[in-house]
This record gives sequence, structure tokens and C-alpha cells, in this order.
Amino acid sequence: MIKLLASVTGPHEAGIVLEGGADLVDLKDPAKGALGAVSPQVLAETMDMVGGRRPVSAVAGDLPVLPDVVREAVEARVAADFVKIGLFPASRDARLAVIEALRPLANRTGLIAVFFADGDPDFSLLPVLAEAGFRGAMIDTIGKSSGRLMAHLSMTALGDFVRHARDLGLMSGLAGSLEPPDVPRLAVLRPDYLGFRGALTTGARDAPVDIAAVRTIRALLPASEASDHGVEPVAGRGDRILVRDFTVPMEIGAYDHERGRTQKVRFSVEAEIAPIGADARSMADIYSYDLILDAIRALAARGHTDLVETLAVELAETVLADARIREVTVRVEKLELGPEAVGIELTRRRAGGR
Repeated sequence: MIKLLASVTGPHEAGIVLEGGADLVDLKDPAKGALGAVSPQVLAETMDMVGGRRPVSAVAGDLPVLPDVVREAVEARVAADFVKIGLFPASRDARLAVIEALRPLANRTGLIAVFFADGDPDFSLLPVLAEAGFRGAMIDTIGKSSGRLMAHLSMTALGDFVRHARDLGLMSGLAGSLEPPDVPRLAVLRPDYLGFRGALTTGARDAPVDIAAVRTIRALLPASEASDHGVEPVAGRGDRILVRDFTVPMEIGAYDHERGRTQKVRFSVEAEIAPIGADARSMADIYSYDLILDAIRALAARGHTDLVETLAVELAETVLADARIREVTVRVEKLELGPEAVGIELTRRRAGGR
């Protein structure tokens, strides 16, 4: 299950996010930067208020990538269940030195490395983190006004990060000016945590946390878990999610002359879901077409594919992996072979459906 990491400034906001359903209380001071730290005293007060009901994390601060500086900040916060350490822009050697300096603290608190999507992230450090005893790794953003997470990294890159972390036994988290519509898209990647600050407030990132906003995000997370959706086909035709004539350049074709270059490929998808209720008001009540667009982009990004049939079958399987989908029709067309288009259309239905 994907868990909600809620960033708060102290015990008062911690109480609000606990009431709203947060799974991890994350202490930071947004006025001091991307990983602005609260004082050890505020950490202690928040730990007392939470009283073990949920784990508490604390950020080490917006710090230079210097071993002694970072280690001192982490040591001051080892009372937290987790301490998040920013791997800010620096040379690989500097980052390695910080990781090594923190190795002795790995048995005193859960160390979480934070990569920055807009700060030269080096994901090749993931095995180093695992070997040094880190518990997890996250991706966030430094500049909160420069675009949210997915403005800097593709869904393919984010998915690779989550899978690599999982393979290494590391927890994974994704954050960075996330908004409610991002939740179902990122949930497909199955990170352990999604982290929020601005989306939990009454407005700006440094505004107070709002209980209604917390509950809105909390409600989206269970809805994003495919395993949580029972499939109960009903008689008659359901509603249909449409993606029509989405054209992307990609490497496609079985002939030698089609290799090493891209061609335009057009995708159209119709996905049938159970009828949407008249009371649908939020992202938790719908299936987002962004999930289909992301799946198409992932196919285009993976490299050469010989057959359009392969693309169509794999896209249909990906869409049907979400248990809300009852049936899907996929059309894939190559646009550069002479006729207006050549390709395939197929329909797949969930087993046990009508």
C-alpha cells in the first residue's frame, strides 16, 4: 500500500495530519528551503505529541555537501524514526564522502537519502546507499516554483528509480510540488510513499496545513491501488475513457531500414469503466486518462519494437492491470509507410466480465 508522507512544521500541524490520515509525519520548515530543518526541540515536542502512533521523520537541513556538517546535523536528530539527507548538487566524490560519513549512524535512525529532480540526481548511488545501511531514498525538487516533479523527470525515469530501490531493499518515495491529479499517475509506479506539503495547505507551501486538504489526498491513495478495487461488472454498457489520435515518435518496425530512426505512431484507446456516479467530485471518483497517456509514453521511451501488434497487446494489458477497467480497445497505427495509416486494432476484456 502506498503511504502518505505529510510535511509539517511542528506538533500542531502534526496533530492535523494525523487526524487526516497521514502515515508518516515529516518535519521540515518550508521557509528555510527544500529541506529546511526544524530545531531538535521542535522534533522532541512533535515526537511527544505523536506518541508513537505514526513514524516521524526529520530533515537534516539545506546543507552543503560536507561530511562533518551533514553528520552533525543528522546526529542532532537521531531521535526521529527517519532522518532525510539531501544529496544536493555536488561532485560524485563529495556525495560519496557524505554517505560514508553517515554509515555509523545507520543503526541509530533510519537514513533516507533525498535526490533532487532539478539538482543533478545521480541514481547510480542507490547501491552505495543500500550498502551503507540507508533505509530508503526519495526524489524531491529544490525549486518549488520551477515546476513539479514530473516537469523534471519522465514517468519512465521515476519508474526505474522505484524499481531499482525496491530491488535493493530500499524504501522509495516521490515528492516535489505534487498535486491531487498526480496521485493516480504516480501510484502506478508503486512507491512506498508519496510526499506532500503544498497540496495539504490552504494555499501556498508555507501556508498552514488544512485538514480538508489532507483528507482529499488521503482519499486518493486507496483509490489508486488497483488491488483495492473489486471488479463487479454490471449489465449494459459502461462509461468510456477516451484517448484519440495521440501521436508519438518512436522506434518501430521489423525491417533493417526502420532501425536506428523514429517514425510517427498514432495511438487511440477506449477504456470501459463502470458508470460514474452523479456524485463524482474529485480525482478519487474517476479513472484518469493520464494513466493511459503515461503508458503510451513509457512504450515509446523503452527503445525499438518490431511490431505494432506488440505495442497494442502490451498497452491493453497495462490498461487492464487497473481493476477499474472492464474492457479496452487499442488502435496502433504507423503513419509513414505510404497509406495514411497501417496498423492494428484489438479489444481485450477482463476475465469474468460480461
